Amino acid sequence: MSYSSKSSVGNGLRPMPTLGLLPVLAISATIAGEAHAQTTDSEHLGTIVLHSGGAQGEAATDYRVTEGSSDKFTQPIVDTPKTITVITQRQMEERNATSVLEVLRTTPGVTLGSGEGGTPMGDRFFIRGYQAATDMMIDGVRNLGRTSSESFNVESVEVVKGPGGAYSGRGATGGSVNLVTKQARLGESFNTASVTVGNGKHKRLSYDGNIDLGQDMALRLNLMAQDSGVPGRDVLKDDRKGVALAFTKGFGASKVSLSLSHDEAHGTPDLGVPMETAGWRTRNGGPTISTANPGRPIEVMPDSAFFGSAYRDFRDVTNQSAVLKFEHEFSEAVKWDTTLAWIGSEQHYMMTRPTMSGTTDQVVRDLRSGGRKNRALAFQTGLNGSFETGSLKHDYAIGFEYSKEKIASATSTGSPSVGTTPITNPNPYDPVTGSIAWTGWGTPIETTTKALYVFDTIHFDPQWSLDLGLRYDKYEVADASRSRKDNMLNYSAALVYKPAENGTVYFAIGTSSNPSGECAGMAGGADGSGACTLTAANVNLNPEKSKSYELGTKWELFDNRLLVSAALFRTEKKNARVTDPITGVGVALAGESRAQGIEIGVAGQINDQWGVSLGYAYTDAEVIKGGGTTGANDGKQMQFNAKNSFSLWSTYAVNDKLTLGGGATFTDKRWLDAANTMILPSQWRLDAMVSYELTEATVLQVNINNLLDERLYDASHVGIFANRAPGRSVTAKIDYRF
Repeated sequence: MSYSSKSSVGNGLRPMPTLGLLPVLAISATIAGEAHAQTTDSEHLGTIVLHSGGAQGEAATDYRVTEGSSDKFTQPIVDTPKTITVITQRQMEERNATSVLEVLRTTPGVTLGSGEGGTPMGDRFFIRGYQAATDMMIDGVRNLGRTSSESFNVESVEVVKGPGGAYSGRGATGGSVNLVTKQARLGESFNTASVTVGNGKHKRLSYDGNIDLGQDMALRLNLMAQDSGVPGRDVLKDDRKGVALAFTKGFGASKVSLSLSHDEAHGTPDLGVPMETAGWRTRNGGPTISTANPGRPIEVMPDSAFFGSAYRDFRDVTNQSAVLKFEHEFSEAVKWDTTLAWIGSEQHYMMTRPTMSGTTDQVVRDLRSGGRKNRALAFQTGLNGSFETGSLKHDYAIGFEYSKEKIASATSTGSPSVGTTPITNPNPYDPVTGSIAWTGWGTPIETTTKALYVFDTIHFDPQWSLDLGLRYDKYEVADASRSRKDNMLNYSAALVYKPAENGTVYFAIGTSSNPSGECAGMAGGADGSGACTLTAANVNLNPEKSKSYELGTKWELFDNRLLVSAALFRTEKKNARVTDPITGVGVALAGESRAQGIEIGVAGQINDQWGVSLGYAYTDAEVIKGGGTTGANDGKQMQFNAKNSFSLWSTYAVNDKLTLGGGATFTDKRWLDAANTMILPSQWRLDAMVSYELTEATVLQVNINNLLDERLYDASHVGIFANRAPGRSVTAKIDYRF
């Protein structure tokens, strides 16, 4: 690996990314010259073409989709016995959500976590109370690296909730997230160029173009460049660039697709503000920190305060992927598809962990630095279709998956330091002493998975069906000194009743497995005892097992344009890895946790003018047995979970040109430590949008996110600091279709 000698005042050596841009930029001029806009209906995920007040290209005009992206979903979403939340491209663009983090920030039932040095920063999220950072998929392929995901090449974000061992393999205790990328579309040609400016020195350019080349060929190009700060934060930077190319070619009953993507982010990492400590509270006359009087983020500093170093801190992230897919229809009843995918990410960072000094009102600015390189190669092949046995009809999917994942950590020498700074007025421009040198990558941790799965929906008659799924995983993880092998069998089963053609009632059971070392290489103590390392204490432990029960119903209303869903759920884990309750040291499968609650969703069109996406989740996530000899954490709430979460986004087309929109997001308080003594307060965020069609080809859209400029908090690691969310963001975007 090569490195640059580029440094800032603090002499911090910043590694130069070794992954080059994909050689596709020259194609954009050709596409721009040849493509032309059309207004034909799109069958992709049951959506139609964008009308006025919308955004980019031929994106979905609805807030809902009718089919899941995976063939493992053998039925339409309304008849699938799972809670599935899909955030479509329309909603992402209307809400000006330019990253997956921003999408998940406003998704009920999903809360965010933070990195902290050993645990690198990136998209780290919790679903129904359980860690899900290793359960991020790209077009159905696991992306193990804890990276940051842009949305410029994302068609939709699918959040599948409840244990998903049969669906996605290891992990998925609370659910999983799948990013559905933009693909080339046969029979369509369009171009949309977008220019966005806003406060926080925000500037963003993007392009989405699709051309039907004829002879059953199509090409799609997406480009993005962003030069930006962070609203409300004077020092922070958030620069990005990306390119994605998709090509498809039909051969009669067959189709071959190739997708290539590369994006980079260069920004200032910010772990936020310090949390209260016992010493700080004592000096300020506060009560003792306890469950009854928990510690909170300190708020005596200005909103714009940054406790890091403008000269030392940086974070560079590079993501790349290449996916080749072959599909063939043997008949209307049998389809075969095969995917070969390579996914890679790389990041280096130096960032400040702000903590209170024990005896003064000064903030200590400890350095946290590191690097991660992730590579994954995956092969998937499967058959899906339908057949009949007597009076029974079967809709099935059967397949094989293989993946090899590697995570390597960068090593370094040196430790650039910055002095303490006042809590009331931090100075990010204090001098930096010392330097750091990156010395290369360590031995990678390798994870190999081989899996067989089968799904079968058995229709007894038009009203009753049985949905079955089974998956067998042969799993192995190894570092330089240890390895662990497990054979995991997970299932799903659901009885489905359709009282009417447009409605479904179901009762479902599912399992999942969490083997030791499933996030090895990511590190981090907040992922449970031994989850992210292989040690002598956990290497011989069997996987954790979880089981979930869900009673739900789904209905399509208003001429099947609006999907309404509701579900009662309960997830149990009865052999969690915890500190040995007998010896007080080591790790044992002696813990127990439970998450239960209710979730409600509404998505779609009430009429031609009024669209809505609404969700509410109540999640009571409790540690039943927390381990240790005293059982001090028994009965505590699980970390990072919000009991109540709510999100609403709605738009109304006043006329053919003017569309008004707005939304609200509520996140309940979240405990940050196992003892429930550190907490983030509950919070509301209000957003607004207006779009106006200036000409047939030009649309102006103005967004105000965090309308009231509230001080909002995204996450924490273990209650030492609190990550700040952006302040009020005001952007204006012009979409030009040609």
